[in-house]
Amino acid sequence: MKIKQSIRKQVVEKLKHLTNEQYIKQSAQIAQHLFDSRCWKKAQLIAITIPRDQEVDTYEIIKMGWKQNKIIAVPRADFKTKTMTFYELTSFDKLEESAFRVKEPKESLCRTISKEEIGLVIVPGVAFDKRGYRLGYGGGFYDRFLPQIKVPTIALAFTCQLVKEVPIDIHDWKIDHIISPMGFYR
Repeated sequence: MKIKQSIRKQVVEKLKHLTNEQYIKQSAQIAQHLFDSRCWKKAQLIAITIPRDQEVDTYEIIKMGWKQNKIIAVPRADFKTKTMTFYELTSFDKLEESAFRVKEPKESLCRTISKEEIGLVIVPGVAFDKRGYRLGYGGGFYDRFLPQIKVPTIALAFTCQLVKEVPIDIHDWKIDHIISPMGFYR
């Protein structure tokens, strides 16, 4: 557990040192690799999170999804049950800031999406390794959710988020693909 905390701290510190120019450029490169992928082209409904802090910018990805008539689903977390419910997002005006400074859909304004409707999941995280393992923020939301679905999963990562090895526990779930600014890392 201490190793995970150490990796998380090191990567978060590196993310803080990305310049605005690096952040914008690398986010755009990652997004373009995603748009060029078969997974993106094939999926009609994409589950994705709103970025917080220095996560890869997903706003432009969401806008492209809308432009291509894809349905965008964003999760809302229940911290008591450690579960997520996805909602269709049709406008950024339908977001509100909730726990831990996370932007989530306003339940009253967004349609609930069943996990069976999802065609692709963009999985957030702090650090990723070549095997497909990820280090999240420690809540375990995605490690509980991912075993319930049978669709492609992709993580988006800046170069500084790619590590040699993420320590794993029995409940940790592999990501199918990881996209970095250079292309598919996995």
